[in-house]
Amino acid sequence: MSCLGAAPRDASVSRSDEVGADRTFARASRLRNRKSFLKLYEQGLRVSTAYFVLFGLPGAGPQSRLGITATKKFGHAVARNRIKRLIREIFRKNRGVADSPLDIVVNVKLDARTQPYQRLEADLTSRLRELRHRIAR
Repeated sequence: MSCLGAAPRDASVSRSDEVGADRTFARASRLRNRKSFLKLYEQGLRVSTAYFVLFGLPGAGPQSRLGITATKKFGHAVARNRIKRLIREIFRKNRGVADSPLDIVVNVKLDARTQPYQRLEADLTSRLRELRHRIAR
């Protein structure tokens, strides 16, 4: 029995075949090691908001990369992972704003727990623009 509109079993569909393949948050878009985080903390420009602290430097690669930290003070693993998913989504939707690639670390403040997505998005995107502007100078 087959579903209407479904691809045949022997046909495979890869992410690059899909419309809007940039909807993913690829491994190349992530800061993954401690050394990268420490470099941004020590050398990067810092921008604070009500819900986040951002650190940024010009990117070393062809695309912007993001690192996120949420301490255990923020809550249990489910709460920390949820806020990280929201931040990744905001970054993914707004990564085309930059003219040149940036490396960014976002530290989440405790007040972000109770905020709706729209408020977090407005706060983060405005500060990302400010950070990009300050780095471009």
